Order: sequence, then structure tokens, then C-alpha cells
Amino acid sequence: MFVNFIKITKESVFLDPRNNFESQTVTIEIRRDPLTERVSRIFPFRKLVLHRHDWTPFVEESKQKFCPFCPEVVEKVTPKFIEAIAPDGRIKVGDAMAIPNLNPYEKHASVVIMSPRHYIPMDEINVQTMVDSFRAGLTYLQRVTAADPAEGSYPSINWNYMPYAGGSIIHPHLQVLTGPEPTTFNRQLINASTEYFMRCNQNYWTDLIYAEIDRGERYIGKTGDVHWISAFAPRHVGEVIGILPGKQTIDDITDQDLVDLAGGLQKIIHYYDRNNLPSFNAALYFARREDRGFTVHVRIVGRFTIFPLVGSDITHMQVLHDDPWTVILPELIAQELKDVFNSPQ
Repeated sequence: MFVNFIKITKESVFLDPRNNFESQTVTIEIRRDPLTERVSRIFPFRKLVLHRHDWTPFVEESKQKFCPFCPEVVEKVTPKFIEAIAPDGRIKVGDAMAIPNLNPYEKHASVVIMSPRHYIPMDEINVQTMVDSFRAGLTYLQRVTAADPAEGSYPSINWNYMPYAGGSIIHPHLQVLTGPEPTTFNRQLINASTEYFMRCNQNYWTDLIYAEIDRGERYIGKTGDVHWISAFAPRHVGEVIGILPGKQTIDDITDQDLVDLAGGLQKIIHYYDRNNLPSFNAALYFARREDRGFTVHVRIVGRFTIFPLVGSDITHMQVLHDDPWTVILPELIAQELKDVFNSPQ
């Protein structure tokens, strides 16, 4: 194994007005992602008080407005796929339905309406809803890739839950897209995975699993064949990575894989909810068969607002410096989630 966990501890000194301007030392950590070497800053000694957020006013207000995803209008007001993608115009799996995105991020972009329910609280998000939604998204991606392989090389399935995570519509939905080039971050992951494979003649993601199991600090557990790890250098609060060893493309994913993925995500989402993280972003990353060394994985991060203001949890550090930060140690997240994974849901 060649996985390196690099962190630098620094001390900042100031005269503290809370203690008669006595000298005060505060410790921060600067960590580098073991694969991409991206910097992540951790301020674990800063107090983060997350208040319980009540979405009820937002939900009730949204019900008074027009929602194109609700069952009484969805068939009339949402677009249909061309016949080459979906002969019936839409792709339905259980209660989930994939439709074209009216505001696409790419040439091929779909929205998966996850449920007829206008609002699903975090503690009611269940495995079947996620499995059906992921399968609808994968079916769309497989059909697009078959019909237009040049433009369908690099797919992803993405989830913005509620407004703090960038969700513009309350009704639960996924964003599914694919294009000839990977997204910026996925390109970094793919390139770094290939470089690691060529340099070490081993798969980074498999090495990461064994390294984290061996260290015991951030390895959370398994749901089926999916390994869950609290990210060493998190991109945001509570980042957890779910790795599917041996899987690389959309065609590798089985229905059982989706059940295993959804089972772990449900535990993490419910953990976020109990810890007053009211929103989250999640992404499922894929690559091509020729991208040697890459492994399919999911990432999920918690999102919150800064009380008492409805303020963003994204700052200049992420937006303009591309340096993510968090105030909760990944090792603490892992320890608490181990208890969740080891107990009945």
C-alpha cells in the first residue's frame, strides 16, 4: 500500500479579549487528500452549534406554488425524451420517473423525480425510494450512452437535498448528466487514480479501504459490498465516501449494489438529521472502462446555514481559493457513524 495520510498541525496565537487579553493558542490542521493532494483545512476546536431547522414553513409555502413534479400535473407539464431514449417519453422505475432536464448542464441531462410525495423529511428517506431513483438514472445513462457514445462517456448521478444544498425545488429529485468530458473534480479523481495505478500497479481505492481498516480511525463499516469511510481531507462537513470495489462504469452496477449503496446512505442521512444538518449533497461518480485504476464511489456531505442569519456555509475559501474546510474532525464523524452502522436502523 502506498496511501499517505499527510496532515500539518499549526498554531495561531492571539491576545484573547474573552480572557483579559491573555495569550491564547488555537490549533488548526491542514490535510492533503491521499489521492488528489487537494488541501482541506480543519478547525476542530471551533464550536459549531447547529440549531434544529424546521422546514415546515418552506414546505407549506411551496405547496401553494406550482410544482411541476407533483403527480396531478407531472404528465402534462414535464418534457418527454425522444423515442431513441424512451419510447414512452419517460423512464419509470417504481415510483421514480426520469424526464429531460429543461435547464440542462450538458447535452444529455435528466431529472429523476424520486417520489410522488412533494416533500420527504430526511428521517423518512428510505432505501426503496433511492434504489428506484438510482436505477431510473442509470437506465437513462445506459440508453444515452448506447445512442450517443461520444457524448456519453462521463456520467454522474447527483442529489441536492433542500435549498441549503442548492435544491431549487422542494420535491425530491436527482440531477443526472453525462458528457464527453468529466467534471473538473471527477477528472482529478480519474487522472490521479490512473497515475496511482501506473506508479504502484495497484488500485488506489482498494488500497485506501485496507489502509483505513488498518488504521481504524475513519473506517465506518460495510453495507453489503460497499465500504464506508469518513474522508481524511473532507470537502465539507461530515463527508463520507462509499466505495464499490471492482466497479468502474455504469454497466457494472447491479440492483444489489444499489440496495447496498442506499442502505448506507440512509444511515448517513438519518445521522445528519439527528445532528441537525438539514441538507446534503451527494454524487455518484463513474468512469470509462479504459480509465484504469478508477473505482465507482459515492460522496455525501452535510449542508447547513449559519444561524441566526440564513447564511451560506460556503465561503471565499471554497469558491475563490478551492480550499475546502470543516469544523468537525473526520475521526469524530467516523466514530459516531460506526455506532449507527453497528446498530439496527
